[in-house]
Amino acid sequence: MQHIKRITLMLAISGGFIAGTAFADNAYNGYAIEAGGKPVVASNGACVRGGRPDTDGAIPAYCAPQPAPVAVKPAPAPAPVPAPIAPVERTVLVSKPITITGINFKFDSYKLLDHDIRVLDEVADFAKNHPTAVLDVNGYCSKVGSYAYNLKLSKLRAQSVAQYLANHGVSNDRMVLKGHSYNDPVASNATSQGRFLNQRVEINSNIKVQKTVQ
Repeated sequence: MQHIKRITLMLAISGGFIAGTAFADNAYNGYAIEAGGKPVVASNGACVRGGRPDTDGAIPAYCAPQPAPVAVKPAPAPAPVPAPIAPVERTVLVSKPITITGINFKFDSYKLLDHDIRVLDEVADFAKNHPTAVLDVNGYCSKVGSYAYNLKLSKLRAQSVAQYLANHGVSNDRMVLKGHSYNDPVASNATSQGRFLNQRVEINSNIKVQKTVQ
């Protein structure tokens, strides 16, 4: 009986050795496999090691550790576009030049004509409406005769205009008088009409007006 048991034990050991050899020859050498020949995979997805250490061999592709997924950083949100800044508007006072023309004289005369009176009445009203405005009264002549004679005549024409304005409420300290002889013509002195236009008085001034700026 004991002899029969020893034979059975030897057969069992021999069968285990053969099974171990078959395991080592499997395509998944060095890893535990199921009955169907597939590797045993743990819950974390890794193949379970098995067999003898000296027969592990290379890691099968199926059981090769996969690289950890690279975390992709989300693209940064675009910077918000700043709202346009509304321009700041403010109201300031600026100088506005005023030139009054249409005051003309006959040849070699500084006597005011009827149309001069109408223009000067408008100048007087302008001065009342703008009490801080200073009036520059400039007299001119046509180029007939000497410069010196026409310089004197141009001053007399400026004085004639200033006297009328003073008589109509414009104080003398608001008027600056100057004669220019036959300088700065506005028309040709070759014709009578051109000479008439050059025999004149111009009034220049500046007023303060409101202007909206940014």
